[in-house]
Amino acid sequence: MIPQLDPILAWPWVILAAATAIVWRRVLLSLRLVTWALLTLLMFRPWIELTETDSHSSALLIAGDVSRSMTVTDGPGGATRRATLVQIVDDARPELENLGKDIEIIFIDFSKDVTPVDRFAIDAPGEQTAIGHLLDELPKLVGEKKLVGAILISDGAQRSLPPYDVDPRAAAERLAEQQVRVDTVGIGQSGFSDSAVDLSVEDLDVTPTVFVKNTVVVRCRIRALGAANQELTVRLLLENKTGVEPGKAGTMLPVGPPRKIKPTLSQEIIALDDLTFVAADPGEFKLSVEVVPLEGEPLVTNNSQTTFINVLKGGVNVAYFDAEYRFEQKFLRRIDESPDIQLDYKPVRAGRIGQKTRIEPEWFKPGAYDVYIIGSVPASVFGPAALKSLSESVRQGAGLLMIGGVRSFGPGGYGDTPLADELPVVMLRTELQNGDDVDPTLHYLKPLSMLPTQQGLAHFVMRLESPQKNLATWQGLPALAGANRFVNLKDGAVVLGEARETGQTRVPLLVAQEFGRSRTMAFAADSTWQWYTEGHHEAHQRFWQQVVLWLAHKDTQGDESVWAKLDTRRVRVGQPVNMTFGARDADKRPIEDAVYTVEVTDPDGKKRSLMPQRLGSENQARFLETRTPGDYRVHIGATRGGQPIGLGTDVRFIVYDQDLELHNPAADFALLEEITRITGGTNVPPGDFAAHLKKLSRLGLNVEVTRVHRILLWDNWPLLVLCVVLWGVEWFLRKRRGLV
Repeated sequence: MIPQLDPILAWPWVILAAATAIVWRRVLLSLRLVTWALLTLLMFRPWIELTETDSHSSALLIAGDVSRSMTVTDGPGGATRRATLVQIVDDARPELENLGKDIEIIFIDFSKDVTPVDRFAIDAPGEQTAIGHLLDELPKLVGEKKLVGAILISDGAQRSLPPYDVDPRAAAERLAEQQVRVDTVGIGQSGFSDSAVDLSVEDLDVTPTVFVKNTVVVRCRIRALGAANQELTVRLLLENKTGVEPGKAGTMLPVGPPRKIKPTLSQEIIALDDLTFVAADPGEFKLSVEVVPLEGEPLVTNNSQTTFINVLKGGVNVAYFDAEYRFEQKFLRRIDESPDIQLDYKPVRAGRIGQKTRIEPEWFKPGAYDVYIIGSVPASVFGPAALKSLSESVRQGAGLLMIGGVRSFGPGGYGDTPLADELPVVMLRTELQNGDDVDPTLHYLKPLSMLPTQQGLAHFVMRLESPQKNLATWQGLPALAGANRFVNLKDGAVVLGEARETGQTRVPLLVAQEFGRSRTMAFAADSTWQWYTEGHHEAHQRFWQQVVLWLAHKDTQGDESVWAKLDTRRVRVGQPVNMTFGARDADKRPIEDAVYTVEVTDPDGKKRSLMPQRLGSENQARFLETRTPGDYRVHIGATRGGQPIGLGTDVRFIVYDQDLELHNPAADFALLEEITRITGGTNVPPGDFAAHLKKLSRLGLNVEVTRVHRILLWDNWPLLVLCVVLWGVEWFLRKRRGLV
């Protein structure tokens, strides 16, 4: 057998064709391998990191205090604090220039404003020392540069007003979180020499609303510098409006006994809390506390402080006697929060009360109180003489209320006292309570819901809401936890509130009576505190306030139709004054659709109108033009449907020009030390400033700024183009060769 070949072409061409086929397959395989390698590289997402270090993109800030307290001449040789600051910085110029070779040094003047400067000047005109505000601003002053630290040169006493009154300690903590250290240089003296005399009144505190014939207590602090062992006179001055036209200020006259004080130290603060006077006439009055200046005292503008008080003619003085353990007294006493009512509470111990509690006869002097309230207190506590005096006060016009309790009314022994004739319910001598257990024959021991009677719905005391809503409001109050049983009611007594038992049996709970010149009332319950604790605050307060006002014959007086309240009655020059105002109808309910006008008259007599704003349920306005010291008068007018509501109301405030920086210019190095402690800085004595800069230069600051750049090898357009080309060429070759 002999094999034979029969090529389709001449044998050289056949060999060439076979070799070409092998080459094409290797080309296609190579393209596939390159594409695979490229895709694998992309999946690993390779990149190159380039690192460079820049030592010229860091900054050190040097902040110099330029506030007016820096004009105090307590530096070396009598130089001002600011001059001392400028001198120590100028003396350290060589060290600053050396340090500035590697770092940018930025000089900052600060008071309430923060201003970059080329060089510190001696003038110090700043109005406020706002150290906290400065610390918050430091990172913003370097832009994209690295803040490696700051040097604060100041007397350290923060004296600032909103919005610049940032807490320096909190601001220092924020810098510490950014790893910015603050070094401090304290300039000035934290005390004064014995020859520097200055007296000032601080922290004036007085209740803004008081009552006619009440004793007004004024509190303040007297700061005495350089007045050791000298007798000082502190006195109250009250505005006298006798013969003064409406809208005009009166003269200031001494009122109440003056106080003599004698500081024993060269620097001393004396607290006074017993400056008093008796409010004689109703109205709004200016009140000042003054420490009489000493001879040769250079600054006397801070020797007094002034505010305003409102003296109300409609004030009601209430004396309240009740067992100290009772919940009812704790909540009833909240009526003292009303500007119309001043309540004095006499706690009475439980148990064998008569042997432990003594009630002084001064409580019952005629005219001492307008209303007396007696809780669960047995008659034996008062004694016959006190009860006789109380009865006489009631007959002369004082109101009397007795509320429920185990030892109230007959069970408390009042059936055998003069009060039995004056209260509107019958009390028997045989009703006496035996022991501490509640006698069910003398008390209701079940919940009772009090509702107004037909007469009560129209009565001032029971008017909690508008006539349309009043009954529903009462029906929504929680039930009372029991009550005293009244044997009978007296002729002329009126039941204002009652409860209903099963059927039509009515239980009288609130009984009132006109008794000669006075009014008396008996309230069988002692658990209205449940109204308060279950969310009916307004109803509870309104009920008890109206009870007191009715007993004192003040039910027809009411409040002014238009009212106004200022957030403060004393402001510094430039501070804003916020005011809230409103109007109410005869039932003391807010008038929601009232239209207001607000006008402020400044000390020069110029009038400015403000635009009222409605915020929620309140009407507000804001006055900003407090540039001139003196008295300002605000008049609020209101209309409804084009008709005026009452006569409007006037209220005053005072703008005083007290130099915030120089009122108490003592340095505060303790604050500077706290800032350095928080930020990890150093407290540098002024004489060591240049040496400190040398140390910083020698030890080196962390001035290098490292910048990292990444070059991504997988996320770029050349690789995308390469992938497309490889895939395209392979597809083209396969297509030409018939492989796809």
